[in-house]
Amino acid sequence: MALRKEDIAPDAQQTDKTKKRSRITFDVSPELRRRIKLAALQDNLSVGEYVSRILEEAVPEETSTVERKWHPIPDDFLERVYRVRERVIKDSKGELFEDSTELIRQMREERTRELMGEE
Repeated sequence: MALRKEDIAPDAQQTDKTKKRSRITFDVSPELRRRIKLAALQDNLSVGEYVSRILEEAVPEETSTVERKWHPIPDDFLERVYRVRERVIKDSKGELFEDSTELIRQMREERTRELMGEE
C-alpha cells in the first residue's frame, strides 16, 4: 500500500467530520466476520464503525509510540555504571583506550607500504 502526503500529515484544519476517509481491505475468516458483525450489532454500530473504534484504541498515535519506547532508568543504574567505570580504570592502570584514529592511520600506512613493496 502506497502512502500519500495526506496519509502522513493530514490537514490540521480539517475536523473529524470533514476528514477524508480511506478504505482498507483485508481478509478474515467467515467465523471472525460473523463474530465482528454480531459484536457491532450488540453495540448498535456498523461493522466499519465497530472496527474503526477498535483500531483507534489499539493503534497508538505517533507521539504515543515514541513515549511508549521510553523506559525509566532504575535508581541504582548510574551507580552500577560508575562502579564498572572505576573497575575498568583500576584494571587498566588509568590508560583506558588507545587512540583508535592513530591506530587505524598506522595500519593503513603499513598496508600501503606492503602493497607498494617497500617492506
